[in-house]
Amino acid sequence: MGPVTFALALAYASLALLLVIASRRSDARGPRSRERWPDIDVVLPARNEEQRLPAALASLEQQDYPGGVTVWVVDDRSDDGTAGVVERALARSTRLRLVRVGASSRRLSPKVNAVARGVAAGSAAWIVTTDADCVHPTGWLQELMLSARESDVMVLGYTETARKGAARGLLANVEALDWVSLMLTNRALISLGAVMASSANNQAYRRDAFERAGGFGVAGRAPSGDEDLLAQRLGRLPGATVAFADTIEARVATAPSRSWLAFLRQRRRWVSRYLHPQHYRPSFLSGIALLGLHSLSLSIATLTSPWWSSGHAWLLGAWSCVLLVVVPGMHLGLARLGRRDLSGWPVVTWAVLHPFVITIASLWALLRPGSWRDGAEAYRLRAWRAWLRRVRRRRVSSEAR
Repeated sequence: MGPVTFALALAYASLALLLVIASRRSDARGPRSRERWPDIDVVLPARNEEQRLPAALASLEQQDYPGGVTVWVVDDRSDDGTAGVVERALARSTRLRLVRVGASSRRLSPKVNAVARGVAAGSAAWIVTTDADCVHPTGWLQELMLSARESDVMVLGYTETARKGAARGLLANVEALDWVSLMLTNRALISLGAVMASSANNQAYRRDAFERAGGFGVAGRAPSGDEDLLAQRLGRLPGATVAFADTIEARVATAPSRSWLAFLRQRRRWVSRYLHPQHYRPSFLSGIALLGLHSLSLSIATLTSPWWSSGHAWLLGAWSCVLLVVVPGMHLGLARLGRRDLSGWPVVTWAVLHPFVITIASLWALLRPGSWRDGAEAYRLRAWRAWLRRVRRRRVSSEAR
C-alpha cells in the first residue's frame, strides 16, 4: 500500500500546487465601474427556516444597490412559521415577494425546484441565488455586479462560515478552512478557464444565458443541487466567461454546522451527487476521484501503520507531499482573503484532518447516499439507461454518415 499511497499523494499534491499557482493570478480586466445598474431578481428558497430567515431577509432589505431589486422568497412546503416571517417582512419592504410551492417536482430536487419557481416568477436581467441561512453585507449585490463584465454570464462569490474575529473551536476552524479551500479551488479553476463548480448561496447569472443553457434539469433528473451542472453549461456557452468576486463585500456568511455529525452529514450529501457520474464532465470527475482515492488511501495507510512491518517511509513521504503544498498554499490563500486569523495551527489541523473527513463522507455516501428528494424513488438505473440510449443514437447517427 505504501507506494500506491505515495503515488496518489504526489498526484494530489501536484494538482494542488497547480491550483495554488493559478490562485495567485490577478484579475486584470480593467477598472471596475458601471454606468447602468441592471435589475436583479434575488431568489431565496426556504423550507422550515422560521428561525434563520429573519436575519437573511434583514440583510437583503438593507442592500445598497442603485438598480432595481426584487427578492423572491420561495416557501418550499414549510410546515413551520416560514410564510408568516415573509408576510410580516412584506409589510415593511417593497422589495420582497412570496412564492409558495405546493407540491414537489418529479424531475427536479426540492431545492432546485424551489429556485426554478423563483426564477420563473421574475423577469430581471440578472438572477442572484442565496440561502435562508446566509447573512449578506450591505454592498453584496453591488459588488457582484461590479465584478461582471460584458462577456461574463455568471459571477461567483465567496462563502464563509466564520466571520473574522468570531470565537471558534476546533470544528469551527475546520469547517471555515474547508469552505476556504473550496472557494480558492473554484477561483483557481476559473482563472484557468475551467468552470467546474458553483455555490448556490452566492452566485449570479444572466437570465438570457440561463435560458440559452436550457435552465435546470437539462442533464436529467439530478440527485441534488443543479448549481455545478448549471455553472458548467454556462461556462461552455459560445463566447461566455465566468467571474469570481474577490472583495469582502461580495462574501456571504452561512450558518456553521452545530456538531461534527451535522458537518459530516453535509459533506456526505455533497459527495452523494457524484455517485451519478453520467451528469458530470469527465475532467471534473477525475479531480473528484483523485481527491477521494488519495484521501481513502492516506487514511487507511495511516490508521493501519502500527501493523506494518515496513513502508513507513512511503507513508511519511505521502504526508510530506501533501502538507508541504497544502499548508503554505492555504496560508497564501488566507492572506489574499484577509483571513490571517485562520492561519497557523488551524491550517495544519485542517490539513491533517481533511483526508479523514473526505474518507468518512465518501464511505458514508456509498453505504447510505444522501438525498435531496424527500423520499422519491431511486432513479440511477433509469438514468444510466437513458445515457446508454443517447450513446447508441450518436453511434448510429455517426455510422449513417
